Parts: sequence; structure tokens; C-alpha cells
Amino acid sequence: MTAIAGRLCRAGFGLAAVGLLAVAVFPGCGWHSEFVRQGVVLDSLAARNARLERVQQQQGEESRRRQAQMLAEIERIQNEQATVDARLVDLNERMARIGRRLGVWQEVTVPDTAAGPDSAVVPDSTPVVFERGTGVDPDQLYNTAYLDFTRGMYKVAIAGFEQYIQMFPDSDMADNAQYWIGECYYAQGELNRSEEEFRKVLIRYPNGSKVPAATYKLGLVYLAQNREDAARRQFEAVVEKYPGTTEAKLAQERLNR
Repeated sequence: MTAIAGRLCRAGFGLAAVGLLAVAVFPGCGWHSEFVRQGVVLDSLAARNARLERVQQQQGEESRRRQAQMLAEIERIQNEQATVDARLVDLNERMARIGRRLGVWQEVTVPDTAAGPDSAVVPDSTPVVFERGTGVDPDQLYNTAYLDFTRGMYKVAIAGFEQYIQMFPDSDMADNAQYWIGECYYAQGELNRSEEEFRKVLIRYPNGSKVPAATYKLGLVYLAQNREDAARRQFEAVVEKYPGTTEAKLAQERLNR
């Protein structure tokens, strides 16, 4: 019985060998055709997967590019908003100071800035001299420097604001002048000098109205310098110390991002 099983087994291996030989010798047989067909299918699937991967990669790169553009645009708008808010506060403070000196000050609704940057300049037809004998109207000096800033004449504006601080260091607009010096350097991309000037606002005028804006702006300077940890701490300080302000809102938006 064992011998018969051995002969059948050997016969089976022989048939298998013959079958394989037949596939090799007769390529036109059904087995070979099916094998080739399956290989073509696999190659087609592999090529399709490769194409899909390339498409997905391209779509991912395009999505990241658009996201980066969107974030850059959001950042630009927020920077402009912060600058506009600072200008409105500056305008209101100047009007209040002039009104108090004339004895006619009341709460003023800040005008719409849609008319352009020059609309934020207050024409003062009544010169008010802070220091007798100087012959210089401080309001006119400040407004001229501010107008130069709104027109992008940053170097001229810096000179005007510095002259204002030098001549009227005790003015209630001195901290504003110092703040706009920092803005001038920031607008020119001189980040180190901008940082220095914004810090002067905090050191020289710790109780001034421009302290929240200068603190927030320092965070933007750090961010532009890729000092992310310092920027984060600065924004956190704005949120903690000046809650309810526009700067705190902008700082919180930065932290959320």
C-alpha cells in the first residue's frame, strides 16, 4: 500500500512539473494569459496609486500655500487695525487736550477714518503755547509730525516727534510722540530700533495712555524677529494687565493662533 502511494505521489509531482513546463513552453495557454493579465492589472493599480499620491501631494502643498497666504493677510489686517485704533485714540486725546485748554471739551465721537489718513489730523486754528518764549506751537509741531507719519515720510516724522519730546517733555502727548517714533521704525522694518523706542514708552511714561499699545506692539516686534516665546509672554502680559482693551483682544487672537 505504501509503495502504491509513493508511486502516485511521484506521478503527481511529475504532472505538476509537466504543467509548469507547459506554461513555459506554450505561452499562449490559458494559465499564462491569466498570469499576464493579473500582472498588467497590478501594474495599472500601482500606477494609479502613484498618480493619486502625486495629486494628493500637490493638493496638500496648494492648501498649505493658501493657508499661509490667508494667515499673512489676517496678520496684515490685524496690524492695520491696531494702527488705526492707535490713531483714533491719539486723535481723541489731542482733541481732548485742545478742548480742555479752550474750556469747551465734551466727549467726542471719533470721526470715520474712511475719508483717508489725513482726516485723522486735527487742524488747530487757535495756537496754544505751552512754554512762553519758545515761539513754537506744540499742537502744530505734533500735528505736522503726525501728518508726515500718515504720508509715509517716516524719517521726517521721527525728527518732528523727537523735537516735540525735547521741547515739551512734560506734555500729556509726549508718550504719544514716543509711541509713534516706534511705529515709524516698525514701518521701516528697523525692528531693533523699534523695540528700543517702544520700550521707552513703558519706561518713561508708565502711566501713559500708550502703554497697552506699546506693550502689544513689542509682541509684534518679537514675532517678526522669530522670538516666539518672548512674543507669547508679551501677548499674555497684555491680556492680563489690560483686559477689555483693543490690544488685549488682538493679543488674545494672536495667542489663539
